[in-house]
This record gives sequence, C-alpha cells and structure tokens, in this order.
Amino acid sequence: MRKIGDRIAGIFLEDLSEGTSKVEQVARRKNNFNLLRMLAAIAVLVSHAYSLSLGLGTIEPLDHALGMSLGVLAVLTFFAISGYFISQSFQTKRSLVEFTAARFFRLYPGLFVALFISAFVLGPAFTTLKYVDYITHPATMLYMPRNIVLWPLQDYLPGVFDSNPYPTAINGSLWSLAYEVACYVMVAVVMTLSQSSPRRFFAVFLVAFVVFYLATIPVLRSHSQGLTILRNMHLVMLPFVVGMALFEFRKVVPLRIAVLIALSIAAMVSYKHWWFHEIFVITWSYGVFYIGFSELPLVLAYNKFGDYSYGTYIYGFPVQQAVASVLGGCTPLVMMIWSLPLTILLAVLSWHLIEQRALAQRSIWSQFFSPQQGAGHSHDAERA
Repeated sequence: MRKIGDRIAGIFLEDLSEGTSKVEQVARRKNNFNLLRMLAAIAVLVSHAYSLSLGLGTIEPLDHALGMSLGVLAVLTFFAISGYFISQSFQTKRSLVEFTAARFFRLYPGLFVALFISAFVLGPAFTTLKYVDYITHPATMLYMPRNIVLWPLQDYLPGVFDSNPYPTAINGSLWSLAYEVACYVMVAVVMTLSQSSPRRFFAVFLVAFVVFYLATIPVLRSHSQGLTILRNMHLVMLPFVVGMALFEFRKVVPLRIAVLIALSIAAMVSYKHWWFHEIFVITWSYGVFYIGFSELPLVLAYNKFGDYSYGTYIYGFPVQQAVASVLGGCTPLVMMIWSLPLTILLAVLSWHLIEQRALAQRSIWSQFFSPQQGAGHSHDAERA
C-alpha cells in the first residue's frame, strides 16, 4: 500500500511540463474522475429517492451518522473535483473568452434541452390542466427563461406533480448550478489577479476565504432557519476551494495513503464537535483526489464510455417525480429500480446528442469572439 501511495504521490508532484503530469494524465483519461462524478450523480438520485417517494422531511441515508445526506456527500465530491479541474481549465486556456466558452458549452446546452423536456414533454404529460391552459400559463412560458439564468430558479410548472409525496417540485437538483457558476467566476478572478505572483496571491486568497468562512459560522449557528444562500455557500465553496488549493500546490502537496489516514483519524476525533464538518470535508476531498488519480486498470476501463454524470444529475429529479406520479406510493427502492435506468438512458442520449457535440463547437465560438487568439483547444481534457 505504501508503494502505491508513493507512486501516486510521484504523479501528483510532477511538474506540469515534464513527464506524465496530471494534465497529461487527464488528457489521456488515465484517472477515475469520470467514474467518481458518475457515482456522485447516482448517489444524488439514491438520496432523493427517499424524500421523493416518502415525502418532505424524510431522513435520507447517512443523515443520522454524519449530519449530512448521501446527496450532500455527492455535492461535496462534485465541487471538490470541479475546484481542481476548473482551475486547470483556466490555466490551460489561451484567454478568458476561451475559458468562458468552455464553461458555457459544458453547462448550458444540456441544461437547455433538459428544461425544454421538463416544460414541454413532462409538463403536458403530467399536468392536471388542459393542454391549452397549461401551455399558455405564465409559469409555463417563464419556466425556461427563468431557469436558464439560474437565479432565482422557478421549480414549478402549473398542475405538474401537485399530488406527489414531494409536491410541485420539478427539478430540485438545479439549485447547485448557480453556485457552480459563481465558483467559475471566483476562479477566473483569483487566477487572473494572481498571474504575476500566483503562489503569493493565492495564499492571500486562502487566508481571506478562511477568515470569511470562520467569521460566518457563528452567524449560521445563531440562525437555525433561513440564510439559505450563506448556508449553501458554506457547503459548496469549502470543497471547491480545497480542490483549487490542491491544484495550486500540486507540486508540494503529496497524495499519500498516510496523509489520508491521518486526516481520517482527525475527522473521527473531531466527531460531534463543531468543527467536524470542516475536517470531514477536507478529508473527503483529499480522499476523492487520492482515489481519482489512482491508476486502476479495471476502473480506468470506464473512461471508454462517455461522461454521463451531468445528464444523470439534471434528469434524475424530474424522472423520479414522474415515477412517483405514475406508481403512486412506491418505496425508495422501487423508485431507484425504475428511475435509475431511465435517467441513465436520458444521460447517455444527452451526452452523445447534445453535450459532446456542443463541446466540439466551443473553440469556434471563442475564436469568433476573440479571433486574435486563434483556434482554441479541440476538447476539454477534464470535461468538467
């Protein structure tokens, strides 16, 4: 095990311009992050199966033990991976325009089609309104425009899923996308300002983030309800910044099993203390990268398939709501059995018909808006 840890650490510490760097490792897809993202997306579906089949307030897996659900662990995984690879994406792009195009074409084409299907396929099929009344309803007309801008979301379509155990909600998973975009902006700002002195400026940024994070903990503890935006920022920004830091200090921070064990012990010792969540998130994020950069032949075989995690994430919730409406009173297990294959089917179609094709076009658009930069890269190595 120590030899494996040392080997992975060696990969982690190599310079980006020499040998088998992590950029090259990612470009060759000699890592497990596609699979980790897919498992996280499935975990979100499993977690949602409880509340969507049994109703609001249902305790989800791991809630009692960790104070966070399986779905929250999945979100931590997504944002930790994103923090690393979005930072890498910014560094490898030739301009801010190219970076923005890469992020836009990764996020929006798939989302646009998912919103269209929700509003104009699922909606008419499950609404209690007459077709004409549904189509002409203001909420139907505004569903796509409001949700494309990501804030504030409209998670309602007239007469759709009104009688479900978790009523009216169309796609509760979309809440995280606005925070994802906010994190993209944070990466662009931090890395643009730090170009002259990257390590020094990033260290200042880390200190500022830690001060902000710690200063707002008492505020959240004194308000058990409300402050949703701040709570969500706490949830997603910590793993994202951990990912950013692991990328920025990739040459000096090793990925070793001994470090992971030490962090795990620290998390166990801090259990039930107020700082447990923070130690756990750091440990979990570090573990994600330890596993992600391990070269396991059987696991690496998954990379022959497409990147279906985003499609699984954005289609899971509406598919589960449709299953809940059709079956009526189903158990979480029954919901998983029906909704998982349907969701994966939509995710596969989304990747091959929409997402992959859109990603192939982004260099053309970045060249159009910034012709002096020349053509961009033909593909995102990380496909984050």
